[in-house]
Amino acid sequence: MRVVLLGGAGALAGGSGRFGLSLVQGAVPRLVLVPVVFRLALFLQAVWAADGLAAPALGIAVALYVVPNLLEVAWVFRRGTGIPAVLAADTAYTVVSSVVAAAFAADVPGLLALTWPNIMGTVMVWTLLRGAPAGAAAIAAAVLLRYGMAAVAGTSAPATWILFALLAAAVTALAIVLLVAGSMRFALGLGEQRGRAAERERHRRDVHDTVLQVMESLALPAPRDAVDPVGSLDQVRRTARAHALRLRLSLDGDAPAEPGGLEHRLGALAVEMTADGLRVDLVTLAKPAEVPESVVHALHDAAREALRNTLKHAKTTRAVVCLEEREGLVTVSVRDHGTGFDVAARPPGFGIENSIHARMAEVGGTARIHSAPGQGTRVVLSAPLELRFPVG
Repeated sequence: MRVVLLGGAGALAGGSGRFGLSLVQGAVPRLVLVPVVFRLALFLQAVWAADGLAAPALGIAVALYVVPNLLEVAWVFRRGTGIPAVLAADTAYTVVSSVVAAAFAADVPGLLALTWPNIMGTVMVWTLLRGAPAGAAAIAAAVLLRYGMAAVAGTSAPATWILFALLAAAVTALAIVLLVAGSMRFALGLGEQRGRAAERERHRRDVHDTVLQVMESLALPAPRDAVDPVGSLDQVRRTARAHALRLRLSLDGDAPAEPGGLEHRLGALAVEMTADGLRVDLVTLAKPAEVPESVVHALHDAAREALRNTLKHAKTTRAVVCLEEREGLVTVSVRDHGTGFDVAARPPGFGIENSIHARMAEVGGTARIHSAPGQGTRVVLSAPLELRFPVG
């Protein structure tokens, strides 16, 4: 934590690593919200301690202290500006408001005392964003500013409580920096851990959906095995070569992008499954509008897993895939009239849990499986046409 104490939250933004660096750099300038809340709380306390201010004095105080602080927060959050700009703007505001208050202190009693929230807030800003050395320099500059204001206003400045108040503001800011640093490190570590776990799950799912599914489909008996064993063997070899080429391209990172939209991809999937022995009819009830690519991949791969399960377990040679779009949702239904199964009595396997449910959850969608012994199976996949968060 020594680097954080010396460099403040700026050091945290510069030393967080590539993972989450943009998140930290965007969040650090917004720590200005802490001293702004501190200022407003002290402003209210000062007004309360003075038993209220007269209407002209209260109006000037609000114009000098409340409105600029609220504008500063709005500016930081709206513009997403960097640390140097925040420091420059906050310091300039405090100096200008303090000089103006000192100039009118003789005419507006109590106005000079209200400058303390701004001065202490600026000390906190420098300490938060630049660390302990910058905080110490800000304290020294604040003391000089306060004595200069006293000279302009013709009043005295009690040095003892000034120094203690500024030190308390700096220590509070350092405590906030340490808290933010610890929280950020914990969040980044947790994010990396969950990211690695998600990557392992995706790898297992890809292996299941490619290598394992192809090997199982090759092992299934086909009606033509007894009639034309040579042709059947040749078909197995062609299928193995095609999938081996696709897998090699994906490992090399040169896999070509699948052409067309969702309807085209489902049509190609129907042809693929028909070649493996399962006749698939594609029915488009309502052609969807433009579907995000991530949703297309999720629906296509989840539908392929459902059809593979039909091919392996349903003891049927036909299935129907329905595509429709309704009220911002695109739905793909996979229906067969095979043997079916008891959904409640049979826990979901790896394919259903990861290749269907997890894949749809990644794009904010859902998967529902309806089946009963002797009544076939229906898998309903739904996903929104507008993603609310990035995928991948």
